[in-house]
Amino acid sequence: MAKLLIIVISLLTSVSFLHDPIHRYLIDDDEEQRTWCMVHFTPSIEIFNSFINIFHFIAPFGLKLISAMSIIGSIATRRASAGVLTADVVAPHYFKDIISLFFGSMAFGYAVEKVNLHRRIALFVLSWVGMATKWIMAGMMGATAFLSMWMNNTASTSIMLPVALAVVHELGIYSENSLNRQQAVQMYLVAFDSTNGEESDENKIEELTHTTQSCQRPFMFISMHIGIYLGFLLPVAYSSSIGGLSSLVGTTPNVYLKGFVESKYGGTGFRINFLNFLFFALPVGILMLILCWFWLQWCYNKQELFQCRPPSEMFQVQTHLKAMLNKQYKDLGRPKWSEVTVAAIFIMLIVLWVTRELSDTTGWSLIFQRKHITDSTVAIFCGILPLILPDSNPFNRKHDWKYEPIVKWTQLAQNVSWGSILLLGAGLTIATAFEKSKLSDSVAQILGFVSGVPRAAASIIIIIVSGFFTEVTSNTSTASIFLPVLDSVATSSGIHPAFLILPCTLAVSLAFMLPIATPPNAIVFASGAIRVIDMIKTGIVMNLIGFLVIFIAANTWMPKIFDINEQTTAYFFNITYVVRSSVGNL
Repeated sequence: MAKLLIIVISLLTSVSFLHDPIHRYLIDDDEEQRTWCMVHFTPSIEIFNSFINIFHFIAPFGLKLISAMSIIGSIATRRASAGVLTADVVAPHYFKDIISLFFGSMAFGYAVEKVNLHRRIALFVLSWVGMATKWIMAGMMGATAFLSMWMNNTASTSIMLPVALAVVHELGIYSENSLNRQQAVQMYLVAFDSTNGEESDENKIEELTHTTQSCQRPFMFISMHIGIYLGFLLPVAYSSSIGGLSSLVGTTPNVYLKGFVESKYGGTGFRINFLNFLFFALPVGILMLILCWFWLQWCYNKQELFQCRPPSEMFQVQTHLKAMLNKQYKDLGRPKWSEVTVAAIFIMLIVLWVTRELSDTTGWSLIFQRKHITDSTVAIFCGILPLILPDSNPFNRKHDWKYEPIVKWTQLAQNVSWGSILLLGAGLTIATAFEKSKLSDSVAQILGFVSGVPRAAASIIIIIVSGFFTEVTSNTSTASIFLPVLDSVATSSGIHPAFLILPCTLAVSLAFMLPIATPPNAIVFASGAIRVIDMIKTGIVMNLIGFLVIFIAANTWMPKIFDINEQTTAYFFNITYVVRSSVGNL
């Protein structure tokens, strides 16, 4: 019964998300509060919309409640025969080295938010790109992606969304003024024809004037306005997801991958650190960002994509845009002591991460004993510095100085996503449970057909399945389920696990099609200017772009970065067999 209820609620939720919110108002059209397609907002529509909103609240809650009750009941009835993992085995997964890496990066990300450094970086980039709309969009995407590499993608989207809305507002004013001028020209031409003796019906002229004012403006203004919104809001969400997959600390699945590799392949020579993952994922992010920019320009700004010089009217609005961005940047004032301090820590963080382990024989971590220093050491060190360093200049004698840290622990504790940390620990626990219960081996046997498939074909299948699966589930949950299974599939097929688990990890961040797929999508969708169908049509091509780029990366530069070839693969499987045999005999 519980399974049936879950299936019904899931299907109804998916269908309900496809409705077009006809109550959506256009922001700059206050004269008659026109709605999409000028549909009258009747009481029946009110009831329908209220039902949809209530359902969107009740359905997830009911689904979670039913799932929780089913899990609790299942555990209660099978507690005597379960015994997969004991408490002393489960607990350490929530305090692993990788948890420290995740917490340290989140702590520093909050320090960046606290001092408003991320907004200064974003406005600095936008104020220095060209005046053309396409370059402003490119600068906005680049700034969002860069911020998302180091901090929560929800935070990076939240800071860039007001900037995008400000740009849209300026372009909306231009579109409305341009349309009013077009109406005036049409009316003038009709009057000109009538004064030159040509047949003209005054009633038709009045009808044309009325039609131009009441019908043409709403439809044309709607299409222009919606295109402007889509052309600037979707890039913010998409570039946030792209930036997150480009860095080891950019998103939770990447951090989970590092912990999974350390727990499964420790001592085999296959390891993941900040530098080699950056070499692998950053080119993927850059290529996707460029192709995303081209695709969104083609969809929503095609007339300017190949334009060398803008029209004189557009040049005027571009000048206004530039002035607006420069004003917002100047309003921030001179950098404060806290901003400079956090910026210095930011630079130090990147340098320490990149130079910690350049190779097996170089890197500053060799000063200490082997394995005593990891990426999490750097993250924790730089994450706690804002809790210690002063918020204001202690050497300034112009006023009585009082010590205040840049970030207080109470503030940090309230803003750190503890749920994400617990979710990461749960993912590591699930991976261990998959191995101990032999469930991953059972699934690998079901997927035994992969053993006869070429390596490239296996990787593209995994990329596509992971990419579409993450549209309806959390990317961390998808990674925690897929990676243990793919490890067993790779082992049984004689494929190096890197060819499956690394592309899968990047693919679970390709959430471009649905508002529920990832928080950045939900944030821009909440603006009310984007329909689900708009996101699906644009996002499905973005998914295909992501599949192609990740597939190319997995079969070109990834093997060179991680030193994967036939000889090292054979050595890897030999070492893995020895390590797992020795662990099993303990």
